[in-house]
Amino acid sequence: MRARDLLAILAGLAVVGGVGYLGWQALEGELAGEEEPDPERDPATTADAYLDAWAAGDVAAMRQYLRVEPEGFEQAHRQLEEALAPREVRVERGELDQPVDGEARAPVTVELTLDEPVGRVAWETELELVRTRGTWEVSWSPSTLHPELRAGWGFATTQTPVDREPVLAADGTPLAGGDAASLGFVPQSVDDPDDVVEAFAEALPGSEAVAEREFSRDELVDDWYYPVATVSAARAELAWQELRGTAGITAPRSADDARVLLDVGFAQHVVGVVREATAEQLEERPELEAGDQIGQFGLEAALEDRLLGSERTEVGLRELGDDRELRHVIGEGQRDPSEPIRTTLDVAVQRAIELTLADVDAPAALVAVSADDGRIVGSASRPLTGFNRAFSGLYPPGSTFKIVTAEAALAAGLDLDDTVDCPQESIVGGLAVSNYEDLALGSTTLLDAFARSCNTTFAQLGAELGDAALADAARRFGFGTDPDLPLTANGGSFPDPADTAELAAAAFGQARVQVSPLHVATMAAAVEQGAWHPPYLLADDDPGTRQDLATGTPDRLRELLTAVVTDGTGDAAAVQAAEVAGKTGTAETDGASHAWFAGTFDGLGFAVFVEGGGSGGEVAAPLAAEFVEHLRRLRDSEVDPADPASARTDPSARLDEAETGGDDP
Repeated sequence: MRARDLLAILAGLAVVGGVGYLGWQALEGELAGEEEPDPERDPATTADAYLDAWAAGDVAAMRQYLRVEPEGFEQAHRQLEEALAPREVRVERGELDQPVDGEARAPVTVELTLDEPVGRVAWETELELVRTRGTWEVSWSPSTLHPELRAGWGFATTQTPVDREPVLAADGTPLAGGDAASLGFVPQSVDDPDDVVEAFAEALPGSEAVAEREFSRDELVDDWYYPVATVSAARAELAWQELRGTAGITAPRSADDARVLLDVGFAQHVVGVVREATAEQLEERPELEAGDQIGQFGLEAALEDRLLGSERTEVGLRELGDDRELRHVIGEGQRDPSEPIRTTLDVAVQRAIELTLADVDAPAALVAVSADDGRIVGSASRPLTGFNRAFSGLYPPGSTFKIVTAEAALAAGLDLDDTVDCPQESIVGGLAVSNYEDLALGSTTLLDAFARSCNTTFAQLGAELGDAALADAARRFGFGTDPDLPLTANGGSFPDPADTAELAAAAFGQARVQVSPLHVATMAAAVEQGAWHPPYLLADDDPGTRQDLATGTPDRLRELLTAVVTDGTGDAAAVQAAEVAGKTGTAETDGASHAWFAGTFDGLGFAVFVEGGGSGGEVAAPLAAEFVEHLRRLRDSEVDPADPASARTDPSARLDEAETGGDDP
């Protein structure tokens, strides 16, 4: 080869070599069908444009940015619009990530504004992009719309009934809720039905009637379970320790749909019970359906709307064409929100009250309030089938009203050691007044006349003070102020005396003076604190306006109440090493004598009332001592008062009573 030809070849190779890489890349791209990258379709620009179209609901614009349009793409977006009808859609992109060349992904927050009650719902998803022929496009799948969305699923809105919220004690302990368990028997395992009935009578008094009724059925299926009692899970476990040795009785079974009190009859008149609506209730309330469970009385009835609220609206995903519950919930809301009811009740105080009334067969009430602000910390009435005597009963206060008369006398200048007369009988304004058991102290001190509860002394004091002074003292103790409670409740009334005779009778708690046990408890609390506070029951309520007692009277009133227990008619209320004070009362009405004790202990004012019980000193004062003893034990020991095992004895509440009655008359 000639040198000239060789140089030409080398020159040609040099030209090819100088452009060969780029030329080859161009040729390779042309063979592969790629185009030059579009600077207006980089991954960030593409993602933002797609998301803007999504937020605008512009499916056609969204389609321009898809790599391919998958089956169901448009239908999925249209279905969301139709099912949820969002008023606004916001779609925001997070930081873009490119893990490998030609692929990109970005986190996306989707936020929809829906009609109330749901309002705002939001979720996180991911947008995937790929580069095709130099252009970035969205790779769509159902999970792009929502990470839980899959083929055959869609968005939906459902209405769901809500669970009833609990009624709580002040410390959050559920007083009524769904932690329930049932106890019953299986016939094929029963040796002797009488043994089963007797065992239930011992472990859960009152439930034996249900057991007897079940055994009286014409035919029992051998392997069926027959429930006898449904109680709190804690009470069921305690009862099971006694029942487990009886053949045929089974271990406690969960009763998720039941609504039970913390313990049998525990604070029942205040909390209330939930039972199936009666025929009368169905007729009165057309919105109810047969089988609906509703509050029958107490807070369960009075605040039912608050405990239940409205149905819950849920937004989420479910299979298309399936009307059952959502497979995935995105958001929810209630037009009328439900919430627990937190009361001011103290579980230890309530337990002590329940134990105190355990063996009281007569109609009775025991209620306690905190002296510092008037909150009700415990209350119970008997029988459970009766009305709420503690709150709404009205009775003459008897000698407990001498607290008011004594305050008026002290405010007028009389002192504890001043001399007063206590004859066995006296005539005041034409009214014949006598003392209990013919008491006659003669010339004595105000302190002694109060401690020994001398009617003749206080009748004369009332006449001397005048109706204006006595009425003013009554107002300082809250008479004439109606309790502002969610339940029916009465306070105290002191009608203007018609004459001196009625004024004299009113001065020792007779005539037309009336009180509820709740009000007597607030009277005692006023002595303890030096001011009367209106009672309140709900923890989120504010204490009412206080009424200060007359200047200089509280300390001397406390001395008077202490003397009643140490040296007077209330000595049966004394508890060793405990500072108990109070005033006994025996109220006469319609031929019956009602027993009262208005007491103070450890920052509490409390009232014990036994209808037709007779003497306050003989009947109510011993119950006051029992209440203090129970309360001290519960507070000083490490037992949990919410645990039924903390009770020294089972409450007298019978299941058949606890399941019926309790309505206010």
